[in-house]
Amino acid sequence: MSLASDNLAAYILLMTQTTVIRTATAALVKRHGVRARADILSGVTACARVWDFRKEGPQRFAEFALQHYLPPGRAKRQLLHRLDRIWRLITGSMTVIRKETRAGLDIADLPLTPAEGLLGAFSVSSHLEEDYRQGKIAALVQLNFGTERLDPPKTRAGWAARRLAAWGREVIPAKLKVRATAIHAQVDQFVSSYNLYVDQIDFGDPDIRFPKGTRLISHWGLRDYMMQLYGAPHGLKKQRALLELLRRVVDGEIPAEILDQPLVGWSVPDGTIHVRGKTRKARGHGALRWQHFRSLFHAARAIDPHTRFGNMIDQKFLEEREIPEARVRKMLTEVLGAAVAPRVGQYLAQRFERPLEPFDIYFKNFLGDAKKSPLKVALNRQYRTSADLQRAIPKIMRQLGFDAKTADSVAPRIRVDNGRSAGHAWSPGTAHDLQLLRVRVPKDGISEIEFSTFMHELGHCVEGVLSSYRMDYQSLWGVPNSAITEAFAFTFQDRAEDILGRARRSDPHVVMLQRFWEVFEIAGPALVEIDFFHWLYQHPQATAAQMQHALREINDRMWARYHRPIFGPESYGLLAAYSHMLWCDLYLADYPIGYLCAYQIRRFLKGKVLGKEMPRICSVGAVYPDAWMEHAVGAPISVEPLLRDTAMALRALKCE
Repeated sequence: MSLASDNLAAYILLMTQTTVIRTATAALVKRHGVRARADILSGVTACARVWDFRKEGPQRFAEFALQHYLPPGRAKRQLLHRLDRIWRLITGSMTVIRKETRAGLDIADLPLTPAEGLLGAFSVSSHLEEDYRQGKIAALVQLNFGTERLDPPKTRAGWAARRLAAWGREVIPAKLKVRATAIHAQVDQFVSSYNLYVDQIDFGDPDIRFPKGTRLISHWGLRDYMMQLYGAPHGLKKQRALLELLRRVVDGEIPAEILDQPLVGWSVPDGTIHVRGKTRKARGHGALRWQHFRSLFHAARAIDPHTRFGNMIDQKFLEEREIPEARVRKMLTEVLGAAVAPRVGQYLAQRFERPLEPFDIYFKNFLGDAKKSPLKVALNRQYRTSADLQRAIPKIMRQLGFDAKTADSVAPRIRVDNGRSAGHAWSPGTAHDLQLLRVRVPKDGISEIEFSTFMHELGHCVEGVLSSYRMDYQSLWGVPNSAITEAFAFTFQDRAEDILGRARRSDPHVVMLQRFWEVFEIAGPALVEIDFFHWLYQHPQATAAQMQHALREINDRMWARYHRPIFGPESYGLLAAYSHMLWCDLYLADYPIGYLCAYQIRRFLKGKVLGKEMPRICSVGAVYPDAWMEHAVGAPISVEPLLRDTAMALRALKCE
């Protein structure tokens, strides 16, 4: 068929839909009255978008609409409750199955056999959207609850209907979903295995030595280990060495032979690899990271035409985050360009008694001296296994102010596993499912790095339990988006030192500077990722090498604009180092938004108890982000409180 014929067919189809929408709407208004007209028009229009007019013509559509449309009232409320239960059962069961098929890829205690690659890539939900359409479930849902309205509903039933309106709205061909899922599993495996045994790297300086078996995943492990080195012997030299490693990751100069290989040595000064007594020239892996990304990007691009907004950028901001890109970009630039940013940098430079270096952007220990006081109990003895962490959850929750009844009911709903990646959480799918928490547990027990990650993931998990099982409508399980759950993760992670029993100073003004620095650090990578995705859509056929080069250029421009006055001209690619980018899902902006939400929540909780407020806050469920924040703290998401309070803290500390 020619292009002209395709265009003609599309035009005829559009005219058919327009005519049948008008005809069906008129018939339904005649039956149910003009008071239902707005609801009818919304439902009929949404239903027409998912109706297969090529297989079943306009006459069958009109008959279906007359038979299955229910006007506002008791019968429609009954259908809402019925669909609400079925939706959770179907989608939740898919989650339960997915957790099991991916277990071999995610849990380090299970053998990683070639079979796990196949199982991890398998998805039983690939054909669901097509089945919804063929079985007319999508048409039923859209006819009665479909809408394009974005204003907040006024009732709980209205919120449930708004969430159900997404059911069946998109029909993505199964073959495209299967391909994307398989590639995503490959990327997951690549990211989880991008580990560097830094004890096997010769940096050309005898002062730069790391303990035997020090295995650091990029970027998380390299970043967090650098933060442990403040005040340590030769700490500054080691930080600079790890910073250079991160740069080499970004620029593709890490030899592929050393990835996750504990017995392969790398001599940086002379550029050689040492394996079993043999030496050969080291070669950087080039654009390897972006080869994996490119495959996933093209799989996602193939799905674009079948999504609500037609591209990943709008889909992420408008469909998933439900916050427009322009507003998110404004929040990020307000933080990065804030007048308080260089002043906080000056505070740190005075504290370190040296000019800031790029890795100082990761500094988090504002609460006391750079060198931490020793713990009373050795963590690696107290938490040797994931089971030890599991048993600790009820006590930790009580320490955070949860009453015994809540702690004892939430903890059994969480399962802790030894994860292959740095850490992640996975919410329950059904009433019989568990909330999963994955964190790396080394053979000799955990360190403070893993415990901090555990506390971060525990925040996700407690939220996941509190915002699910007892919700009035099952379609409202969870929180609005990933940024909101990150707010709880950060809040829990903040309390890690308290849980460990480490005495620390708590000058509120210094704490305030840390709150700002947390958002400032991740706002840069988030904005780089957004700009990178716009570049990708402008250059959809770019090679992996071109992608790597473009990202580095975007990184350097962002650094020059916002970071150079604080850290110096060389960026070391830090704004492009985050491995999250490889998952091709525009995730990074959730972190700064999460920090902003977390700050507003912390501010609200001042003088209150986390364990008493969190159940109330989580009870509203997955409404729109601003509506959720209004319920939680009485105000929408905003940068203003953070910047205002940071400026006040700087004045109090005489950092003018």
